[in-house]
Amino acid sequence: MAVHALSDHFGQFFTRLNPSPTFEQTASREHTAITHLIESRRGPAGALEPTCFLQGSYRQDTAIYAINDVDVVALCRLWFPPSAGSGPPYWTRDRIFDTIAASIRTSPRYADKVRYGPSSMVIHVDLPIKIEVLPVVFKARNRNAQAEPFVLFRPERRQWEEGYAREHQRLLSLKNSALLAGGNFKPMIKVLKHLRSHWRIDAVSFHLECLLHSLSPVIFIGGPADYITNALTAIASTPADTWYRQPLITPCGDRDIFTPEEWTYESWLTFYAAVQKWLTAAGYATMAQGKADAIEAWRLLLGDHFPATVSP
Repeated sequence: MAVHALSDHFGQFFTRLNPSPTFEQTASREHTAITHLIESRRGPAGALEPTCFLQGSYRQDTAIYAINDVDVVALCRLWFPPSAGSGPPYWTRDRIFDTIAASIRTSPRYADKVRYGPSSMVIHVDLPIKIEVLPVVFKARNRNAQAEPFVLFRPERRQWEEGYAREHQRLLSLKNSALLAGGNFKPMIKVLKHLRSHWRIDAVSFHLECLLHSLSPVIFIGGPADYITNALTAIASTPADTWYRQPLITPCGDRDIFTPEEWTYESWLTFYAAVQKWLTAAGYATMAQGKADAIEAWRLLLGDHFPATVSP
């Protein structure tokens, strides 16, 4: 247990981690406008009858100040494997992307900001807050838009595969609300994303969520000074090679992310080395006998987002 919990300092730290109200307002406005264009039955995508919903950090309350995009899933009324010409390959990946993109381009505001290519996973809309649209289709024999998995096209493998969005969100929330986790799981996701961004480490947010989800809920017990140190310890205590030789399965169980197509070995080693350095700093911060020394140690690790002083 940390010598100094610094609860007030961590409370302000987490306040500073959150996206600004301006971001929230702009993200909501852009998401609403683009969703309306895609779902319009009179627009170019009308034949696909798409239904849109949010996924990713912005949706599941794990976003931090560094987030600059909003992820939108466009579920098209097509099925894979196709039935009676109702889905791919008649509606190919390229044709679906072109149709969804055309619906966004009907607005002059977005017409010259839509970007994607043959190897793109999503359709990018390049605004100050970027919108990323993921076109997906129903799994064969499913007609419930709330049921998952859906099916998406993975360009790196050039094939249609099952995917999840809302189920991933549900499982993260379930982990966060678990009795032992005490609501600390999602805050730890934010901390790890902040460390990644602050120290300029190349790591995908989804991968960080999967990594933390693989850890025992016991690790997230206590205050931030304790569970941050415990989570970093849990990652660093297993050798990097041992981690990578075993599968790191997504919360939904659909795939292993320790692959050359997703989290490469070289990128993992870089991240793992950073975790070891972060753990050294966190360990010093938790064991510091003087409160001022503990604050300074946390500031060295977390940067200026961790306050030097807090108001009474």
